[in-house]
Amino acid sequence: MIVEDSPTMCQLYRIVLGQTGRTELVFAHNGVEGLDLAAQEQNIGLFIVDINMPQMDGLEFLRKLRSDLGVRDTPAIVISTEGEEEDFAAARDAGANAYLRKPWTPEQLLKTVREVCASADE
Repeated sequence: MIVEDSPTMCQLYRIVLGQTGRTELVFAHNGVEGLDLAAQEQNIGLFIVDINMPQMDGLEFLRKLRSDLGVRDTPAIVISTEGEEEDFAAARDAGANAYLRKPWTPEQLLKTVREVCASADE
């Protein structure tokens, strides 16, 4: 699931992750919509979450996902333009498994996705 408010970024995710040929993507445009979809979907294997979004930011989304919905084992990657050490720490505290700073390259995204998914399988 991609939780991202930018249509341009959503299209980039669709292009890059679609190249793998084994990914069904579900998009939410803010944290509230993401929680609603996460409650309905049973087979989400990964969350990619932006921080700065309307209605509910990505960190609040992750906190609620982990606590209210009890989704603890599904890996989550926070991707944001924010890049200070306190941003990384806040993402980890909210439940992120990895943090990737925008702008990212397709190689960086795919590598991060592979790493967090491999760690989740161990």
